[in-house]
Amino acid sequence: MIKPRQAVIEMEAYNPPTSNREGSLRLDFNENTFGCSYNVIRSLRKIKQCTLSTYPEYTKLRKELAKYCNVKADEVIATNGTDEAIKTIIETYIEKGKDEIIIPVPTYAMLKFYAQLNEAVIKEITYNGDLSFPTEQILGAINNKTKIIVLVNPNNPTGTSINAKDVIKIIEKAKRCNSIVLIDEAYYQFCGKTSIPLIKKYNNLFITQTFSKAFGLAGLRLGYIISNKNNIKIIQKVISPYSVNIIAAICASTALKDTNYIKRYVTEIRTSKKILYKELNNLGIKYYKSDANFVLIKIGIKAAEFCKKLRKKGILVRNRSSDQLLDGCVRITLGTIIQTKQLIKEMQQVVKEINLLLIFDIDGVLVDVSKSYRLAIKKTVEYFTGRSTSFEEIQEYKNKGGLNNDWDLTEAIIKAKGESVDKKKIIKKFQNYYNNLINNEKWLLDRRILKSLSKRYTLAILTGRPRKEAYSVLKRSKITNCFSTMVAMEDITKQKPFPAGLLKILNQYPNLDAYYFGDTIDDMKTAISANIKSIGILPPQDKSAQLRNLLIKNGAKIVIKNINEIMEVLK
Repeated sequence: MIKPRQAVIEMEAYNPPTSNREGSLRLDFNENTFGCSYNVIRSLRKIKQCTLSTYPEYTKLRKELAKYCNVKADEVIATNGTDEAIKTIIETYIEKGKDEIIIPVPTYAMLKFYAQLNEAVIKEITYNGDLSFPTEQILGAINNKTKIIVLVNPNNPTGTSINAKDVIKIIEKAKRCNSIVLIDEAYYQFCGKTSIPLIKKYNNLFITQTFSKAFGLAGLRLGYIISNKNNIKIIQKVISPYSVNIIAAICASTALKDTNYIKRYVTEIRTSKKILYKELNNLGIKYYKSDANFVLIKIGIKAAEFCKKLRKKGILVRNRSSDQLLDGCVRITLGTIIQTKQLIKEMQQVVKEINLLLIFDIDGVLVDVSKSYRLAIKKTVEYFTGRSTSFEEIQEYKNKGGLNNDWDLTEAIIKAKGESVDKKKIIKKFQNYYNNLINNEKWLLDRRILKSLSKRYTLAILTGRPRKEAYSVLKRSKITNCFSTMVAMEDITKQKPFPAGLLKILNQYPNLDAYYFGDTIDDMKTAISANIKSIGILPPQDKSAQLRNLLIKNGAKIVIKNINEIMEVLK
């Protein structure tokens, strides 16, 4: 085998996941998801047989490109996609093994690809942590060894833009150092801002644009370079004379005339972006505001699973976790309004499938029962013993653990006071009291927080209450739809601290990490037995350090004062 150049051996391969995409909603490559102008299809159908048998001629296309870009015909040249434009500029100006090229990262992978191929000395400058452009770092890096500074504006995959004044600062610093600036404006139509007017003033500026995005002609591979006429003459010496095929040239000419199509499509994409932003806010998913036709979102450690699950639902998105600064990030191309609504519908389900399972006890966690169950305990004990019982005493019994429900706890207190009463009589009297006190129960978890949680996480309930009473409090609080499942007293034979109830829920969601929120040591022990994390909640009737320490001692990972602090825990 004959070895290639050492630079080719050492360079990183670019292997985009472009296979098996047909038939899916393709939101992974920032393509036009609607398609090109219908006028382009009509022009394709009119192509004559003799047109395909001759070499292409570009005079007409060049004039139309010049008109579209508001430049002269000798200031623009068509290329076989933006890739050829980038490749040609780099190989025209880079002295192999000598000249430096500055590339802000993360960015379009082909920039580094062609820089490596041409053996440039690559100087990567990392974007700021908030994905804003590192202007000062770029300016500081430009020196007499710098031959090219690459700017992608708006940037891919971040979607962020560069301030126009900063662009000029970089161009002027580059000019003083005898360097050129290459600005890739593939997403120019979506932000509406371009640096093309600057080519009149600066002879060291090259701008590339494409037909692949807004025009919907990615399959035809057509881009173009804009610069002053002397630079374009030089590029024309290097570039292949027939690299743009005749079909691409004909379709581009038609597309350039249908400016209304571009306006309508861009308007649709901007509307879709607002819709997606709103839903991402509802789901509590971080995103970076984008000036392009895509949005970068932060999923976290389950980014790959997020993409995989959407793919199974017929929607393709791009995991960008391998890029610098973008660990856990997914890039989503913006489609039409209908497509965006389809994405949101599927994404809502996927987010729940990959996020935590949150399981809640009801009493003392979601509901203040100090004037219902606790008062029923007190009245029942006093009825059968004729002796007063304090709420503090009741809490002490709660803190001991081992009492499966409030009927058992009531019986234990009665026995401790020296009375022996049939359990059925205790339950009957207790329920008589409770049924008259049930409306005293107060819902504790802020409904706005609950709504937000229910959108992003799978919510479940494990309670020692009878199912009818558990459902009743949810119904009165108008939040029944927020919880996916419930395990109540009659659903299991062994109550807390045995883990049967938690295991029953966990078996329904075997792939989710889970938290259990409770207010007693039995709750904590149950979570440990089920091998999940437990979060202690101090109930309304006991906010003491003693209970906090008791919950931690029995396995709570953290203890919070009330359930409305839950968001801090989940961070």
